[in-house]
Amino acid sequence: MRNRAIAVLGGRSGNAGTTSLALAEAVGAEIGRRGYGMVTGGEGGIAEVAQLACVAEGGQTLGLLKWNRLDDATPATTWALPTSMDLARSNILNWAGDGVIAFEGRYGTLGEIALALDTGRPLIVLGRQPFLDERALDVPTCRYFPDPKVEEAAAILDTLEELIEACAPALVRPGAALFDDGTAAQGPVRLRRTVPEDLALFRQAFGDPEVRRWWDQSARPEDLARFQHERCLQIIDDERTVGFIEYEVDDDSDTVRPKIVIATPEDRDRGLGTTALTVFASAVFAAGHARVALLSDADNDRALRCYEKVGFRTVGRLRSYLPGPAGRHDALLLDLLPDDLASAEEKKNEH
Repeated sequence: MRNRAIAVLGGRSGNAGTTSLALAEAVGAEIGRRGYGMVTGGEGGIAEVAQLACVAEGGQTLGLLKWNRLDDATPATTWALPTSMDLARSNILNWAGDGVIAFEGRYGTLGEIALALDTGRPLIVLGRQPFLDERALDVPTCRYFPDPKVEEAAAILDTLEELIEACAPALVRPGAALFDDGTAAQGPVRLRRTVPEDLALFRQAFGDPEVRRWWDQSARPEDLARFQHERCLQIIDDERTVGFIEYEVDDDSDTVRPKIVIATPEDRDRGLGTTALTVFASAVFAAGHARVALLSDADNDRALRCYEKVGFRTVGRLRSYLPGPAGRHDALLLDLLPDDLASAEEKKNEH
């Protein structure tokens, strides 16, 4: 059975004060007492103090070293991994633990905190970060202790454990956006990248039984945080956010696969889904991609009408493919090529 590991972030020697070092010692000891592993940058300062305390309590530590020198590891490093990656090793550190604890530091620590926030890692931030706006920490995957005390070490680990259990398992990052937000617009309808402030729209969407009928997604804030990535776009109609498109890319077939939701009931059947998908597909094709494809529940008549207006064609049927309360049911596979989109646009213009 895999042991739980905690990633520890913080400043090197000279970048963290005595109060932060004392706190790191207490938290490191608590990690060791609980039988957890610790993952750090393997150098001095916060990492060294926390590692020493963890090992003293029977814990084990992994140091992810910036360079290729094993001797850079602190004496309390159980295993050292020379990455030769310089600052890029922060990405490994971000994913190497079940949760992340950030202490005082400077720009390197700030970047690692930002990465943990952006990727939805369970994160505890200890102490006031002079280079960080505290509003950035007000997200479901983070807990902030502005004035932590040494005697609170156990409570800090309890909070992180609760956060780890509450957060959905981390998904593979979908990748970079295929096109710039500014290129995706048609009249008053445009698309833009999702930001943390859009959480309310996702909560509204997945709190709606009509949406949940077709997309069974938890509406808990910690689960909805997964939508904050570059390949999730908000649908804006006349400066109002009305829905979203999330997409993935199959590089082997050069196929883009979107899923769309109009979150506000009063905005359904207004043609916004058709316009938004047309805008999306136009931007995808303009970026040089070959095909847009999607799966639809065979019984979702509203969605199928929307796809047909955009120009999608049904190319297959997957029997008993989708689960549902009354048993499994069929899904339709639809695709759209540039000529299909152009033909659909011509038909609209004729009318």
